[in-house]
Amino acid sequence: MLREVLTPLFAAEGGSVELVSVRDNVVQLRFGGAYRGCPSVAYTVQSYVLPALRHATGTDIHVEVLA
Repeated sequence: MLREVLTPLFAAEGGSVELVSVRDNVVQLRFGGAYRGCPSVAYTVQSYVLPALRHATGTDIHVEVLA
């Protein structure tokens, strides 16, 4: 799901997202490109990534952003 839906969205803006791990409903992501160090990443995760993951999995998922 991450690859098919979210990756193209980030790539269109010069960024990237990497799925680092999934464990106990915690998804760890690492952002790169234009998103590396971007102060808007927290907003992007809350507004787009988290709802998309929750919709796709039907579970209460939490996202951690790694440096």
